[in-house]
Amino acid sequence: VFFFQAEDGIRDFCLSRGLGDVYKRQVQNCQIYFDNVFIPEENKLPGAKDFVQGASSILLHSRIFVCWIAIGNAFGAYEACIKYISQRRQFGKPISAFQLSQEKVARMAATLNAMYLSAWRITSLYEQGKISIDQVAMTKAWTTKKAREVVAIARELVGGNGIILDNHVMKQFCDIEGIYTYEGTYDINMLVAGRKLTGIAAFK
Repeated sequence: VFFFQAEDGIRDFCLSRGLGDVYKRQVQNCQIYFDNVFIPEENKLPGAKDFVQGASSILLHSRIFVCWIAIGNAFGAYEACIKYISQRRQFGKPISAFQLSQEKVARMAATLNAMYLSAWRITSLYEQGKISIDQVAMTKAWTTKKAREVVAIARELVGGNGIILDNHVMKQFCDIEGIYTYEGTYDINMLVAGRKLTGIAAFK
């Protein structure tokens, strides 16, 4: 229970922790319960017009941030995979020397390059003040979807040892599932983009 000073005395709210998530365990998720908390009208933030405008403003830049998190996550899995298959030997040579391994490595690299360029572009537009929420939503959805693919290929290449945390790929595998949903699911973000492309909102 946390306490804070209000104008008419001490108030409290309850913080419930330990949700048991496996995504980004260093981030402490929680449920917050407010009890008897009142904020007078004069204490309202002057720039807060309504919830939708405030949330859209936050999501505009936070979704860009999530794109870069997804890229970092995918690059981490890629690098861990390269390290493993370069050291692991089968039939007298490293796994990285086989054709199937090299095709998958090249596929991961190509996807990572596309993800990086896409995120770089919307970041540049954001800094120029030329970005829209639909562009960000589409890029967030696509980038996190592709990150899932990269991490899945890396897990596949590491084989049975891919489920061991010591090889790091499995950690990235768990994390990307949370990132994929973070700041709006794939479907919702694509619907935001679809609304702009068609001029029709398919959700409310």
